[in-house]
Amino acid sequence: MTSSTSVIVDDELAAALGAELAAHWGMTRGPQPSTVRVERVDGRPIAAVLATRRRATMATTIAGVWQAAGAVGAEQALERLLGEVVVEAGARGDVAVKWRDAGDGPLPERLGFAPMRMPYRSATGTEGVTGRIRWLRTLDHDEPPYYAQTSTFTCGAVTALLASEMRGSGGFVDDGGDRDREVDFWRRASNYPTCEPIGLAVALRESFDDAEGSSPVEVFLDIDGPVLLESYTERFDRAFRTELQEQSLRKALASDVGVRRDRVGVHEIATRIRGGELALMLIDLEPMYGFSVPHWVLGHAAADGVVVIEDPWIAASWGETWVDAHEIPVALTDLDRMLAWGEEGYRGVVFIRRD
Repeated sequence: MTSSTSVIVDDELAAALGAELAAHWGMTRGPQPSTVRVERVDGRPIAAVLATRRRATMATTIAGVWQAAGAVGAEQALERLLGEVVVEAGARGDVAVKWRDAGDGPLPERLGFAPMRMPYRSATGTEGVTGRIRWLRTLDHDEPPYYAQTSTFTCGAVTALLASEMRGSGGFVDDGGDRDREVDFWRRASNYPTCEPIGLAVALRESFDDAEGSSPVEVFLDIDGPVLLESYTERFDRAFRTELQEQSLRKALASDVGVRRDRVGVHEIATRIRGGELALMLIDLEPMYGFSVPHWVLGHAAADGVVVIEDPWIAASWGETWVDAHEIPVALTDLDRMLAWGEEGYRGVVFIRRD
């Protein structure tokens, strides 16, 4: 029996997998690292595991498993390969290993993988896929709900609604009306098409029924003037978005929304999350995906040197599902790189108290 690791599906394994599965295992996954582990007997594959991971995160996803039907030792070989994935993830410093479509047999439970709650039906990658997770470090927290943005521009609205749901102030329901809730909140918070930090904070506060003066929302934005307008060169395009942001700032200052102009550090972010707050964070996707796009994610749990986020974006064309975007641990050093946008590298974070 021999074991090997590769980033490609060779001809022998492709034949064993079959055309459909081989195409899925061999698809282009963008900049995301992936490996294929195979055990063979007399040169013939009897078990294989596909593992992937997002860059700049501390989680590995078991994206596919296969074993030769009826082959002697195939089940034991598969268990060995899975164990190797877990050991390698731990050696790399990962905090979690996830397993997509693990099934309900004894093997996932024996290896320490617990079921994750099913996501709300939303974007491609949320239906017909189950997920399990094994935490490699103790990180006590309640698993949040997951909803994937159904458009390219509603990440801020989705993170806001998930945060609202987690604090008991209403959110998604899975009753067929969630798409309307997503778009309605985006319309209230949008700077067309993005959500800028102060406007997002105002829309959140207006959606809460907390008593006036209770200040459940605080926003940090360490730059004066309008933001997220770098791509708008025409006078009108910039002017009306600037006016919307000025209106949002006036509303924030006239309310109990705390507006801070200093730069919040990642250690403070982690400390506040550990203390029970939620953090909507404006990040640059470049560290994870290799291209720069402003994007909102939700920080909901933290441990020493790590923040766990919910990412409403699923790169389905690169083979991702909700399992990849849910419960993502990120090192503070990587979070520090992500939390900067534009040439000025400004930082926008909205904190929400859960109580």
